[in-house]
Amino acid sequence: MNQPIALVTGAAGGFGSAICSVLLDSGFFVLATDVNGKALDHLAEHLRGRALTCYHMDVCDLARVEAVAAEALQHFGRPVDVLVNNAGIIGKNFCLQEQGPQEAKRIIDINLTGCFNCTSVFSRNMARQRSGRIINIASVAGIWGASGGSAYAASKAGLIKASESWSRELGPLNIIVTAIAPGICKTKMFGQFVGEEQIQSKEEIKIVKSIVPVGRLGEPEDIAEVVNFLSTCKTNYVNGTVIEMDGGMRVGQI
Repeated sequence: MNQPIALVTGAAGGFGSAICSVLLDSGFFVLATDVNGKALDHLAEHLRGRALTCYHMDVCDLARVEAVAAEALQHFGRPVDVLVNNAGIIGKNFCLQEQGPQEAKRIIDINLTGCFNCTSVFSRNMARQRSGRIINIASVAGIWGASGGSAYAASKAGLIKASESWSRELGPLNIIVTAIAPGICKTKMFGQFVGEEQIQSKEEIKIVKSIVPVGRLGEPEDIAEVVNFLSTCKTNYVNGTVIEMDGGMRVGQI
Protein backbone atom coordinates (compact mmCIF):
# COMPACT_ATOMS: atom_id res chain seq x y z
CA MET A 1 0.00 0.00 0.00
CA ASN A 2 1.66 3.21 -1.19
CA GLN A 3 -1.06 5.59 -0.04
CA PRO A 4 0.44 7.89 2.61
CA ILE A 5 -1.10 7.83 6.08
CA ALA A 6 -1.75 10.86 8.29
CA LEU A 7 -3.07 10.96 11.83
CA VAL A 8 -4.75 14.15 13.04
CA THR A 9 -5.57 14.81 16.70
CA GLY A 10 -8.43 17.11 17.59
CA ALA A 11 -9.79 16.20 14.18
CA ALA A 12 -13.41 17.16 14.84
CA GLY A 13 -12.66 20.83 15.59
CA GLY A 14 -12.37 23.78 13.24
CA PHE A 15 -8.72 23.36 12.30
CA GLY A 16 -8.90 19.57 12.54
CA SER A 17 -11.78 19.03 10.14
CA ALA A 18 -10.24 21.38 7.57
CA ILE A 19 -6.89 19.59 7.89
CA CYS A 20 -8.54 16.18 7.42
CA SER A 21 -10.37 17.39 4.33
CA VAL A 22 -7.32 18.86 2.60
CA LEU A 23 -5.15 15.82 3.36
CA LEU A 24 -7.84 13.54 1.96
CA ASP A 25 -7.86 15.70 -1.18
CA SER A 26 -4.09 15.20 -1.41
CA GLY A 27 -4.45 11.42 -1.41
CA PHE A 28 -3.77 10.60 2.24
CA PHE A 29 -5.52 7.92 4.23
CA VAL A 30 -6.52 9.95 7.28
CA LEU A 31 -6.85 8.66 10.83
CA ALA A 32 -9.01 11.21 12.64
CA THR A 33 -8.87 11.22 16.44
CA ASP A 34 -10.80 13.29 18.94
CA VAL A 35 -11.99 13.12 22.53
CA ASN A 36 -15.47 14.29 21.47
CA GLY A 37 -17.21 11.18 20.17
CA LYS A 38 -20.32 13.00 18.96
CA ALA A 39 -18.31 15.54 16.99
CA LEU A 40 -16.19 12.73 15.57
CA ASP A 41 -19.32 10.96 14.36
CA HIS A 42 -20.39 14.18 12.67
CA LEU A 43 -17.00 14.44 10.95
CA ALA A 44 -17.25 10.85 9.75
CA GLU A 45 -20.70 11.55 8.31
CA HIS A 46 -19.48 14.76 6.64
CA LEU A 47 -16.52 12.96 5.02
CA ARG A 48 -18.32 9.68 4.41
CA GLY A 49 -17.08 7.63 1.48
CA ARG A 50 -13.54 8.93 1.73
CA ALA A 51 -10.35 7.29 3.01
CA LEU A 52 -11.05 8.16 6.64
CA THR A 53 -11.00 6.14 9.86
CA CYS A 54 -12.03 7.68 13.18
CA TYR A 55 -10.72 6.85 16.64
CA HIS A 56 -12.03 8.13 19.95
CA MET A 57 -8.82 9.22 21.68
CA ASP A 58 -7.90 11.48 24.57
CA VAL A 59 -4.34 12.73 23.98
CA CYS A 60 -3.84 12.90 27.75
CA ASP A 61 -4.47 9.16 28.04
CA LEU A 62 -1.09 7.66 27.13
CA ALA A 63 -2.42 4.10 27.16
CA ARG A 64 -5.12 5.02 24.66
CA VAL A 65 -2.59 6.79 22.40
CA GLU A 66 -0.44 3.65 22.44
CA ALA A 67 -3.48 1.48 21.67
CA VAL A 68 -4.46 3.59 18.65
CA ALA A 69 -0.88 3.54 17.36
CA ALA A 70 -0.74 -0.26 17.72
CA GLU A 71 -4.10 -0.72 16.01
CA ALA A 72 -3.10 1.53 13.10
CA LEU A 73 0.24 -0.25 12.75
CA GLN A 74 -1.46 -3.64 12.68
CA HIS A 75 -4.05 -2.48 10.15
CA PHE A 76 -1.66 -0.84 7.68
CA GLY A 77 1.45 -2.88 8.39
CA ARG A 78 3.54 0.28 8.66
CA PRO A 79 3.67 3.49 10.74
CA VAL A 80 1.81 6.67 9.90
CA ASP A 81 3.76 9.05 7.67
CA VAL A 82 2.42 12.30 9.13
CA LEU A 83 1.33 13.19 12.65
CA VAL A 84 -0.57 16.45 13.09
CA ASN A 85 -0.69 17.44 16.77
CA ASN A 86 -3.74 19.68 16.61
CA ALA A 87 -5.73 18.78 19.74
CA GLY A 88 -5.98 21.69 22.12
CA ILE A 89 -8.21 23.94 24.18
CA ILE A 90 -8.27 27.61 25.02
CA GLY A 91 -9.45 29.09 28.29
CA LYS A 92 -9.36 32.24 30.36
CA ASN A 93 -7.20 31.90 33.42
CA PHE A 94 -6.30 34.99 35.41
CA CYS A 95 -3.53 34.71 37.99
CA LEU A 96 -5.69 36.48 40.60
CA GLN A 97 -8.49 33.93 40.32
CA GLU A 98 -8.72 31.19 42.92
CA GLN A 99 -9.35 28.58 40.22
CA GLY A 100 -6.52 29.89 38.04
CA PRO A 101 -3.96 27.17 38.85
CA GLN A 102 -6.42 24.31 38.31
CA GLU A 103 -7.55 25.70 34.97
CA ALA A 104 -3.92 26.29 33.98
CA LYS A 105 -3.04 22.65 34.67
CA ARG A 106 -5.96 21.43 32.54
CA ILE A 107 -4.94 23.61 29.60
CA ILE A 108 -1.26 22.66 29.78
CA ASP A 109 -2.07 18.95 30.16
CA ILE A 110 -4.09 18.90 26.95
CA ASN A 111 -2.12 21.38 24.83
CA LEU A 112 1.39 20.36 25.78
CA THR A 113 1.50 17.03 27.61
CA GLY A 114 -0.90 15.57 25.05
CA CYS A 115 1.54 16.50 22.28
CA PHE A 116 4.38 14.88 24.22
CA ASN A 117 2.33 11.68 24.47
CA CYS A 118 1.50 11.51 20.75
CA THR A 119 4.94 12.57 19.56
CA SER A 120 6.69 10.03 21.78
CA VAL A 121 4.49 7.13 20.68
CA PHE A 122 4.25 7.84 16.96
CA SER A 123 7.86 8.97 16.48
CA ARG A 124 9.06 5.62 17.83
CA ASN A 125 7.19 3.91 15.03
CA MET A 126 8.39 6.45 12.45
CA ALA A 127 11.98 5.81 13.53
CA ARG A 128 11.67 2.21 12.35
CA GLN A 129 11.07 3.36 8.78
CA ARG A 130 13.51 6.28 9.04
CA SER A 131 10.95 8.80 7.81
CA GLY A 132 8.05 10.87 9.02
CA ARG A 133 6.59 14.34 9.43
CA ILE A 134 5.33 15.80 12.70
CA ILE A 135 3.40 19.06 12.47
CA ASN A 136 2.44 20.84 15.69
CA ILE A 137 -0.33 23.45 15.76
CA ALA A 138 0.89 26.13 18.16
CA SER A 139 -0.22 29.79 18.30
CA VAL A 140 1.16 33.30 18.07
CA ALA A 141 0.11 33.52 21.73
CA GLY A 142 3.11 31.27 22.37
CA ILE A 143 5.31 34.01 20.92
CA TRP A 144 3.62 37.19 22.17
CA GLY A 145 1.76 36.06 25.30
CA ALA A 146 -1.97 36.57 25.88
CA SER A 147 -3.66 38.63 28.58
CA GLY A 148 -6.10 36.42 30.44
CA GLY A 149 -4.65 33.40 28.69
CA SER A 150 -1.29 32.82 30.34
CA ALA A 151 -1.68 29.03 30.53
CA TYR A 152 -2.68 28.85 26.87
CA ALA A 153 0.27 31.05 25.90
CA ALA A 154 2.64 29.03 28.08
CA SER A 155 1.43 25.73 26.59
CA LYS A 156 1.92 26.99 23.04
CA ALA A 157 5.32 28.52 23.83
CA GLY A 158 6.29 25.15 25.28
CA LEU A 159 5.06 23.41 22.16
CA ILE A 160 7.12 25.70 19.94
CA LYS A 161 10.29 24.99 21.91
CA ALA A 162 9.48 21.29 22.09
CA SER A 163 9.08 21.29 18.30
CA GLU A 164 12.49 22.87 17.87
CA SER A 165 14.01 20.38 20.30
CA TRP A 166 12.35 17.40 18.62
CA SER A 167 13.62 18.60 15.25
CA ARG A 168 17.16 18.19 16.59
CA GLU A 169 16.49 14.79 18.14
CA LEU A 170 14.55 13.29 15.26
CA GLY A 171 16.13 15.03 12.27
CA PRO A 172 18.95 12.47 12.01
CA LEU A 173 16.24 9.79 11.61
CA ASN A 174 14.67 11.77 8.75
CA ILE A 175 11.68 12.64 10.92
CA ILE A 176 10.92 16.28 10.19
CA VAL A 177 9.29 18.37 12.92
CA THR A 178 7.68 21.75 12.25
CA ALA A 179 5.18 24.03 13.97
CA ILE A 180 2.51 26.43 12.77
CA ALA A 181 1.59 29.45 14.90
CA PRO A 182 -1.82 30.76 13.80
CA GLY A 183 -2.97 34.26 14.68
CA ILE A 184 -6.60 35.33 15.02
CA CYS A 185 -8.70 32.69 13.29
CA LYS A 186 -12.44 32.26 12.91
CA THR A 187 -13.04 29.15 14.99
CA LYS A 188 -15.47 28.20 17.75
CA MET A 189 -12.54 27.98 20.16
CA PHE A 190 -11.55 31.60 19.57
CA GLY A 191 -15.22 32.62 19.83
CA GLN A 192 -15.41 30.97 23.25
CA PHE A 193 -12.44 33.04 24.40
CA VAL A 194 -13.54 36.50 23.22
CA GLY A 195 -17.31 35.92 22.91
CA GLU A 196 -19.12 34.86 19.74
CA GLU A 197 -20.95 38.17 19.48
CA GLN A 198 -17.68 40.10 19.41
CA ILE A 199 -16.10 38.33 16.45
CA GLN A 200 -19.30 38.84 14.48
CA SER A 201 -19.72 42.55 15.26
CA LYS A 202 -18.93 45.35 12.81
CA GLU A 203 -16.74 47.01 15.42
CA GLU A 204 -14.66 43.85 15.84
CA ILE A 205 -14.27 43.51 12.08
CA LYS A 206 -13.09 47.12 11.94
CA ILE A 207 -10.52 46.46 14.68
CA VAL A 208 -9.26 43.33 12.93
CA LYS A 209 -8.82 45.23 9.67
CA SER A 210 -6.83 47.88 11.51
CA ILE A 211 -4.29 45.42 12.93
CA VAL A 212 -4.15 42.68 10.29
CA PRO A 213 -2.68 43.89 6.97
CA VAL A 214 -4.72 41.42 4.91
CA GLY A 215 -7.86 42.79 6.56
CA ARG A 216 -9.58 39.63 7.75
CA LEU A 217 -9.66 36.86 10.33
CA GLY A 218 -7.87 33.67 9.45
CA GLU A 219 -9.89 30.65 8.35
CA PRO A 220 -9.25 26.98 9.26
CA GLU A 221 -8.63 26.35 5.57
CA ASP A 222 -5.67 28.75 5.69
CA ILE A 223 -3.97 26.61 8.33
CA ALA A 224 -4.93 23.39 6.54
CA GLU A 225 -3.22 24.56 3.33
CA VAL A 226 0.11 24.99 5.15
CA VAL A 227 -0.30 21.63 6.91
CA ASN A 228 -0.80 20.11 3.48
CA PHE A 229 2.35 21.78 2.16
CA LEU A 230 4.44 20.58 5.11
CA SER A 231 2.98 17.07 4.71
CA THR A 232 3.67 16.74 1.01
CA CYS A 233 6.73 18.85 0.18
CA LYS A 234 9.73 16.78 -0.89
CA THR A 235 12.36 18.82 0.93
CA ASN A 236 13.43 17.98 4.47
CA TYR A 237 15.14 21.35 4.88
CA VAL A 238 12.17 22.97 6.62
CA ASN A 239 13.03 20.96 9.74
CA GLY A 240 12.67 22.96 12.97
CA THR A 241 10.72 25.72 11.23
CA VAL A 242 7.98 27.66 13.05
CA ILE A 243 5.60 29.29 10.59
CA GLU A 244 3.68 32.30 11.90
CA MET A 245 0.31 32.65 10.18
CA ASP A 246 -1.23 35.90 11.34
CA GLY A 247 -1.93 37.80 8.13
CA GLY A 248 0.99 40.08 8.89
CA MET A 249 -0.38 41.16 12.28
CA ARG A 250 3.06 40.93 13.84
CA VAL A 251 4.38 43.68 11.58
CA GLY A 252 1.08 45.59 11.53
CA GLN A 253 0.35 48.52 9.27
CA ILE A 254 0.34 52.32 9.43
